Amino acid sequence: MVVEAVATTGIYCRPECGARPLPDNVSPVVSSVAAEALGYRPCLRCRPDRQPTDVRAGGVPTPVATAISLISDGFLDRFDDDALAVAVGYSTRQLRRLFEQHVGATPAFVARSRRAHFARRLLDETNLPMAVIAGAAGFGSARQMNRVVESIFGFAPSVLRAKRRRGDVLTADGGLRLRLPFVEPLDRRAVLAHLAPRVTPGVEALDGTVYRRTLMVCGNPGLVEIDLGGDGGHLEMRAHLPSFDSIIDDVARVRNMFGLDDDSVAAETQLAYDPLIGALIRARPGLRVVGGWDRFETAVRVIIGQQVSVAGATTITGRIAESYGVPLPGSALGLDRLFPTPDCLIDIDTEGAGMPGARVAAVAALARAVVDGRLDLSGAVGSDVTRAQLLELPGVGPWTADVVMMRAMRDPDAFPAGDLGIRRAVARLTGCATDPTEAEVREIADAWRPHRALAAQHLWASLHDPSPEEQQ
Repeated sequence: MVVEAVATTGIYCRPECGARPLPDNVSPVVSSVAAEALGYRPCLRCRPDRQPTDVRAGGVPTPVATAISLISDGFLDRFDDDALAVAVGYSTRQLRRLFEQHVGATPAFVARSRRAHFARRLLDETNLPMAVIAGAAGFGSARQMNRVVESIFGFAPSVLRAKRRRGDVLTADGGLRLRLPFVEPLDRRAVLAHLAPRVTPGVEALDGTVYRRTLMVCGNPGLVEIDLGGDGGHLEMRAHLPSFDSIIDDVARVRNMFGLDDDSVAAETQLAYDPLIGALIRARPGLRVVGGWDRFETAVRVIIGQQVSVAGATTITGRIAESYGVPLPGSALGLDRLFPTPDCLIDIDTEGAGMPGARVAAVAALARAVVDGRLDLSGAVGSDVTRAQLLELPGVGPWTADVVMMRAMRDPDAFPAGDLGIRRAVARLTGCATDPTEAEVREIADAWRPHRALAAQHLWASLHDPSPEEQQ
């Protein structure tokens, strides 16, 4: 979202703000993050910081877009700038230069802004104590939060809370409630249609428009609920957790799962004019790649789904969760266990899994590779390296690796060209009597880079109009 920086006041506004500074004092800035890096603070009248913003929307190089996605996933909370540069295939100096050129801020500043904006949302929407907000936003202390928030917003956290509006506060009727903003459109019905047949019994549930799942926080179980009904440009998250420390990372999981940070505007703009799939894109605005809550869990699900129906894969996944997952005391809304960790699945067997030996061996190999470090699902090594690591595992071929990269790692250019559904969809679009080969599909799909994952989603959806219920 382009904002307007006012030199005489030191604030930045939405273009439609009711304030009327002299035109000579106003200059456009590519995003709120860039404005903040220049020393401007958000306007308290039009509140541009409340709007969803995507610093990739203006069109940035793919490595920069990938780095921004990693930062949004909390990468710089766990690693440093050097690791981020390695993950996208650049030197630290090159990446910083590209960020300053295309984003208007360094990677470290983008990460600080992420934490500060999350803290601001908690200040507005909750009555949590300052120390709890600091921990929830990933700050080391309330003092550190105070310093960063004041540097970005121009006011101390206590002052910002005093300035919040009555409608900002969400009533806490059980759990912590948060709004998750995103850039519209979002095809919510397609998301629900994808989730409905895939939720893992005992671990996840879908009740109308509300998705629920169990998780572990600080060694204790918790539950999160995501209402996909929402109110326009928001989803609503309700967290029932023993601690809100670093809940910013759980919010990042939700945003990843539902593609809320996808560069959908740029992707749809490019693909909408493609002669082959342009009509599909225009017919279904807001379709996004749906991922999973946990990367390892999603990878396990993809392996289980090899050559079986969606319903069959869900049954098997539920059986594995029951046999190897951690049981929870009591039962909340029918959810009574955590999905098994890699350590739990190293010794998985055919009796406990209820699936063929080859796939059991593939799941065990995946778990073992994660545990011993041969497979890095953190995103720190880059998409090409992770895909190569996946292909080294027994039972993991190109289709499995590509779908894992697409759904678990959220690689926007992952594309399972050998998938039968995709080949069949391309045949229908081209009018061919026979399905094209994998090589032919890859050649056609080159025109859709770097948004081939979204193209794949639309191809699957085209086979099951009006909803993509059978997508892999």
